Amino acid sequence: MAAPDQPRNRPTVPDRYEAMPDMAHLPGWLWRKTPVWGRVLLGLLLVAAVGLVLLIAPDIQDAKERDAQAEAERIARAKAERIEALRREQRPRTASGTPAPDDVAARLRLIDETEVAIGADARRRVAAGALTGPIKGVDCEPFPRNVARVGNERDLGERYGNYSCVAVTAEFGSSGEGRDAWGESEGGIVGHPYRARLDFETGAITFCKVSGRPAEGGLTQKIDVTVPRECGGR
Repeated sequence: MAAPDQPRNRPTVPDRYEAMPDMAHLPGWLWRKTPVWGRVLLGLLLVAAVGLVLLIAPDIQDAKERDAQAEAERIARAKAERIEALRREQRPRTASGTPAPDDVAARLRLIDETEVAIGADARRRVAAGALTGPIKGVDCEPFPRNVARVGNERDLGERYGNYSCVAVTAEFGSSGEGRDAWGESEGGIVGHPYRARLDFETGAITFCKVSGRPAEGGLTQKIDVTVPRECGGR
């Protein structure tokens, strides 16, 4: 009698194994491993995302434009307020001095009277908290500035004189300690700038506080509002 057939040992086929690739090839590897239904779902999600972006993009752009317009309006308002404040600060003031139509000494005294008027104005502003003090004095020189510091006060044919003045808050280099290694004086003044226009014939004094921070010897920084014509501006 033949022996019953014995089960044969069939060779097994090992599961296919694909090692995870590096980062550069990982997206393709994941796509190949994704079943068909998963690929369809990802495609639908991608289409939905693109549609959503196209739908909300106009609203995002409109919001950006509204924000930009609001910021521009805020900047314009702030600038207008600053200009108005500077104009108030520079509003011309007047004082009456001694007429000096044909005498140089009298004209020099009118300049002294101008310095007194400006000093009084600066001290009032300090008391009101609009300026820093104390005001130690006022120094005026012809405008435009020249080395000789000589203006129309010495030209009796000229009726008007324009001057740049400083309401002095500090002085430096007034002694030997203020000289540099070459023996040159480093003296100067710091204070609040003013401009003045004098009518030598009538003795009328018109002056303006010039906007800006204190500066050595007068104006050295750009300002937003020009000096009024009444005070010798353009």
